[in-house]
Amino acid sequence: MAVLNKQSKEHDPENELTRLNHKLAELQKAYTKISMEKNFLERATQDLNFHNNAHDGVIYTDSNNKIIYANPYFLEMMGIHDESEILNKPFPDYMWNDNTEGARLLGDIAGDGYVREREVSLHNREGKPVFAMCSGVASKSEEGEMLGTEIMFCNITGKRTVEAQLLEQHALLDAMLRSTPDPVLVLDADLQLQRFSPAAQRLLGLSEKLKDVPLMDLLASLGLDKETSKSLVANFSKPQKIEFEISLPTQHFDFHAAPMKSNSLGWVCVLHDVTERKRTEEQLQYYAYHDVLTSLPNRAFFIDRLERIISRARHEADYRFAILFIDVDNLKKINDSYGHLAGDQLLVEYARRLEACIRPEDVVCRLGGDEFAIFLDDIESESATDTVTARIQEALKPAFKLLDDHEVQSTASIGSAVSSENLTNIDELLNQADKAMYQAKEAAK
Repeated sequence: MAVLNKQSKEHDPENELTRLNHKLAELQKAYTKISMEKNFLERATQDLNFHNNAHDGVIYTDSNNKIIYANPYFLEMMGIHDESEILNKPFPDYMWNDNTEGARLLGDIAGDGYVREREVSLHNREGKPVFAMCSGVASKSEEGEMLGTEIMFCNITGKRTVEAQLLEQHALLDAMLRSTPDPVLVLDADLQLQRFSPAAQRLLGLSEKLKDVPLMDLLASLGLDKETSKSLVANFSKPQKIEFEISLPTQHFDFHAAPMKSNSLGWVCVLHDVTERKRTEEQLQYYAYHDVLTSLPNRAFFIDRLERIISRARHEADYRFAILFIDVDNLKKINDSYGHLAGDQLLVEYARRLEACIRPEDVVCRLGGDEFAIFLDDIESESATDTVTARIQEALKPAFKLLDDHEVQSTASIGSAVSSENLTNIDELLNQADKAMYQAKEAAK
């Protein structure tokens, strides 16, 4: 009886109809999915002409995330020479810098329906890095089942390469700025401060994050007055190399500026400290015209001064001057008796006493050895030489204290020559003064 009931239930027309209806619904659902997948493929096929000529990588995947289409640019971007390597296959593992990145991308597209402008890091077939800005959209059935995805890869490798190069250049510039002992300033086209080296920060008293300070203010912070700063800034009117010197009370700088070769004109300025060089030059210049032992002007200075004064005398009829030649008596005897250091000390003391005997406008020079000369400027009469000579002889009377408290007496033989209408030749003047000096020396004997 139980078996009969079971067989009756299985052949119940109503149950059979229900089963057929369910089967029909499943077939209709499968047909709909196939139709939508067909439409998805047809849309992809219709876009092939566009995608084949696109300058972005484009791929389509099916519901199983297998690649069913990849345009030529994507193949080229990824270094794939044979498309069969990836068609109807999942994304190759070598493509992703992080193996989970591909799965996360596809999962987000499937879950959210789309992904917009996500940067991804890839590697092409040769292992070279590829950077892309990725956007994707999912195709789904009415029930939400995945049919496939369309993913676009915008190649930004060039952009990232340029950015990396810029970062490297910035790092190199930073290293150069930190390592150079010279103050360095980077200005924009409006001569506003953009960057600076630690040396410039110390020199100008800048804070680390200071920016957009005008060059005028930077020069003023060095101690330059407004007019000088304006004249220096005026040099930046043309995009060419600039060089000028900045002289401060205690420092000297060579200012070098060069325009940057970029779309937005700017300037790189270097302040090279030449203080020691200037001091050396000044010392060399000083000793070119001064005696090392006595610090008096030397023969070169005396001749140069005399030449200029003679030129003046030739053009001014009422202008007169005189020269005195002075010879230290007994210097050789003192050197032999007490040594050359004592003789040098005598010459230094001689120089100081001679300086005390003249006016501010007159000049005492050491010509060399035991010879000195005095230039008397703008004298009224020849008697002026007698007055100075008497003053010198009086100044030399006190004994000279030398090394080990030795006291010595030393006089001077003095000869003079006074300019006149007939005596304005430098050689004649020097000869006359020299002869007069030797006559005085002979008279003293």
